[in-house]
Amino acid sequence: MGRNNTKSNDRSCEDEKILDRYTSKVNERLKDYLNGLTGELKRYHPFMGLCADESREYILRGGRRIMSCCALLTYEGYTGEIDERILDLCVAIELYRHAILIHDDIADEDEMRRGGRSFHKLFVEGYDERFGNSLAIFYGNLLFAQSLESIKNSGIDEETKGQIIELFAESYQSVNESQILDILFEYTIPTVREWEIMASNRASPLFGMIMAGGAMLGGAPEDEMKVLTRAGGHIGISFDIQDDIIGTFATEEQYGRAVGSDIILCKKPLHIAYAYELAERDDLEILERLMNKRSEEFYSDDERIKTVKEIVSRCGALDRAKETSRYHAKKAIELIRSTSIDDGVKDFFTGFIGFVAESLEWYG
Repeated sequence: MGRNNTKSNDRSCEDEKILDRYTSKVNERLKDYLNGLTGELKRYHPFMGLCADESREYILRGGRRIMSCCALLTYEGYTGEIDERILDLCVAIELYRHAILIHDDIADEDEMRRGGRSFHKLFVEGYDERFGNSLAIFYGNLLFAQSLESIKNSGIDEETKGQIIELFAESYQSVNESQILDILFEYTIPTVREWEIMASNRASPLFGMIMAGGAMLGGAPEDEMKVLTRAGGHIGISFDIQDDIIGTFATEEQYGRAVGSDIILCKKPLHIAYAYELAERDDLEILERLMNKRSEEFYSDDERIKTVKEIVSRCGALDRAKETSRYHAKKAIELIRSTSIDDGVKDFFTGFIGFVAESLEWYG
């Protein structure tokens, strides 16, 4: 048992070093692109230059570039190298991802992102909430347009450019469809199946797009591109479930910010959808009252968070959600290992995805 834990920790440390090394490469390329964008927008209007400066700081805040690293590793797994083409794709991925995060923070009323103010909150001072929200919506749209522009102006061949742009457009539509359902679920009681439909269009197509993009640029066989797209989909769902669990069951110290906001907003992640199916009648009645936006009963935030967590744990919904996350992690690993990608890259994904699945035991 101890030896297995030691091996797991060693593997985790090695994976973290790989992520840090690849994140540095992405950041270096991203800084160059954002500097150019700032200059371009300043020439258009001084205020746009200010927006670009703020977005540069926002995008370059600390944290590992997990999605870009997945694309880099997939590409390297087929080519044995990292070059300008894959780094150009990583820039596009980061612009795309932050376009979504900016919009996400507005919808979820989040005031903080990675140790700093959310993008819309950066522009409230001196103006008002409406100004900050409106500006952030438009700037998020601008970043998505820039993600496509960065691909168009990259050194990627024309045919592949078109295919990657199509992947980005399809993924962006899917993500926005899922966000509509996500906010609808704040006012309804979704079934587990409805949650699965929503989740299949959230992080799932995003990771699928990233794995497919890295494989496409790397010259992977077409059948393996499809396999890696499916693998990315499973990674996205597994990580999505884990992220929702952390946001509710982690400590504030573990999470880096206040926990339980999903409960306060009456969001319905998988562990809540399972609770509606598994809770005993008395607990179910309490859950329905606490997670009802239209309820006129008053509960303090702390009382609501504490009671909902207890019900989700007691009825087995938390364990069921963890099992589902592990299932998708296992499927992703199996699919990746079935390809001809480099064995070292297979080992990275196996260790990294496996570690994320194992870490679920830390919460709840």
